[in-house]
Amino acid sequence: MFTRYLSFFALIAVVSMSSCSSHKPLTHHASQAGIQPTTVPDAVREFRAAWGATVANINWPSKPGLPAGEQQKEAIALLDFLKEHHFNAVIFQVRPQADALYKSALEPWSYYLTGQQGKAPEPFYDPLEFWVKAAHERGLELHVWLNPYRAHHVAGGPVSDQSLVKTQPGLVVSLKEGYWWFDPSLKETQDHGVNVVMDIVKRYDIDGVHFDDYFYPYPSYNKNEDFPDTVSWKKYQLAGGTLSRGDWRRKSVNDFIERLYSEIKKEKKHVKFGLSPFGIWRPGYPASVEGFDQYEELYADAKLWLNKGWIDYFSPQLYWPASRLAQSYPVLLGWWSGENTMNRHLWPGISVGRDTSSINTTEVINEIMISRGVTPQSSGVVHWSMSSLTKNTKLAQALLDGPYKKQALVPPSSWLDPIAPVAPIVRLKKEQDIVTVNWSHLGKNDVSQWVIYYQYGKSWNYQILNSEAESLTLKNGEGKNTLNSIAVSAVDRSGNESVKTTVFPDIVHIESRKAWNASEPRPYKQQVPVRITVHHEGGKVLPDTASAATRLKNIQTWCMGPDRKWTDIPYHYLIAPDGTVYEGRNPLTVGETNTEYDPSGHLLICFLGNYGQQKMNQHLLDVLSRLIAHFCIQYNISPEAISTHRDHSKMTTCPGENIYPYFKNNYVKQRVKELLQQTGGTKG
Repeated sequence: MFTRYLSFFALIAVVSMSSCSSHKPLTHHASQAGIQPTTVPDAVREFRAAWGATVANINWPSKPGLPAGEQQKEAIALLDFLKEHHFNAVIFQVRPQADALYKSALEPWSYYLTGQQGKAPEPFYDPLEFWVKAAHERGLELHVWLNPYRAHHVAGGPVSDQSLVKTQPGLVVSLKEGYWWFDPSLKETQDHGVNVVMDIVKRYDIDGVHFDDYFYPYPSYNKNEDFPDTVSWKKYQLAGGTLSRGDWRRKSVNDFIERLYSEIKKEKKHVKFGLSPFGIWRPGYPASVEGFDQYEELYADAKLWLNKGWIDYFSPQLYWPASRLAQSYPVLLGWWSGENTMNRHLWPGISVGRDTSSINTTEVINEIMISRGVTPQSSGVVHWSMSSLTKNTKLAQALLDGPYKKQALVPPSSWLDPIAPVAPIVRLKKEQDIVTVNWSHLGKNDVSQWVIYYQYGKSWNYQILNSEAESLTLKNGEGKNTLNSIAVSAVDRSGNESVKTTVFPDIVHIESRKAWNASEPRPYKQQVPVRITVHHEGGKVLPDTASAATRLKNIQTWCMGPDRKWTDIPYHYLIAPDGTVYEGRNPLTVGETNTEYDPSGHLLICFLGNYGQQKMNQHLLDVLSRLIAHFCIQYNISPEAISTHRDHSKMTTCPGENIYPYFKNNYVKQRVKELLQQTGGTKG
């Protein structure tokens, strides 16, 4: 089917045929019609993260001692997977056991990286620097995950001379299962932990700092015997301490969490602090819950941290299905939500392990949907772990086909920064069948991501791009739908989105006369368009689903028949109820009307249908405004020369009571002026 393109934005128009002759009085004004200015739908907001564990080489690297190139290749594959499946964050473990998967002067290189603690990767590179850059290139936040108190893991190889177990023996204790643990009550432990975190915050462009559930160790690590901190406990008592041993331990952890949150915010306010404690605070909270008591066993008062707002996001490990009565996922999530008195992000950790059954796939999707229902103002989950996704292709595809079908922005953290960036500057360039969108910003350092929204026909979609992107190429059309509108926004590190800058493609798709099987016109007198006049056809109501092409052909046949003997269809361009614009009479020939005014010099635009009865909508108003703006530029017509049929004839109420109010209140004229200004037209 032959199509024609006109040089302007996305244009589509409205016309009314000369047979319109309704004499019904107007019964409402534009404000009563319920039409609002064009609104661009917002992008989805949801935190979609996965843990990337390095301890015991769970997720990365696949084994210790791989060459640097192989490590990087594996990292890229994992990050590509997350991007392709519309995740927006990765929680990367950089300190599994008082060691470092980054260049550190405070702790040795990790055994899990090179197979020898203290040995740098070969050829040399900084894995954290690599992960941060690669994640940001893919539009992913990177949160560093540290274990604050674990000094040595049983899977971490031999205790080396560089290990803090050897270099700082006064800070650590031995557990009977082979672990070494920092004593959380010691000020030196807290100082070292804060220094390690702040070293990373200062030197790397990270988006968050993350702790999991390891505070005081699980009892099984010490064969269910009490944590061996008798020396420091007695020292506390001798100094006049009055707390119980449990409260003393909890206070040590509480002080560390509060101090660290404050230190991070002093250095880089946008860096989020997240915690992922064991999913149950205490048995009986809520009443139906049974299980492990982290308050009493890990000395982690996670409820307090949430109540006090010492965190930016809270990800309790709710690794149980909804149907587990004693540890039900929605019951626990609902309880934690009730404790979120400071309105921080509540993004639960979820896990189905390596079970690839359809039942577990359904469970994961259900848990995501439950999160959306319980915390609609800031939904999101963290998946344990990346391998449970990459090695479960059915689950990964189900997420992409279902809840993760569209990209998502991370929900904003208004308490960190409530001010959005300024709107970007947007320019369009047409090249044959594509439109290139280019944008820039007056405060580039305040931009973390761009969102490019685009509308084909009546449907909107969008792409989220990283801060380095400066352009996007779009097709002029998708199937039968024309590219109508484009909007671009800027998003900062705290998730604030700017006002959208809306522009329109410099093209309009117009179906040719051939598309509706038009007959050849008879000779008729020529004109130069000096004004634009809008009509409606005025016949029967034409539904969206009806064939506009058939209607057009019937109108032309009647107008050129023996009774009428007109030279062609009466109007130059006609707009169907679905917004499609059809080519009618040549605009350089005079139109024909049923009424007394001389249409010479008028470019006639007509809506197909009867808008004394059928409703107007925003899409059609946009189409009309853009089409008129195009003709203002093409024929050097002023927006002041926009009119309707009834403005020139006392014999009609055309273009119908559902169209005319938008001319009477100057809505169309004003919208055309705005479009001309946006495109640099001379008639603005």
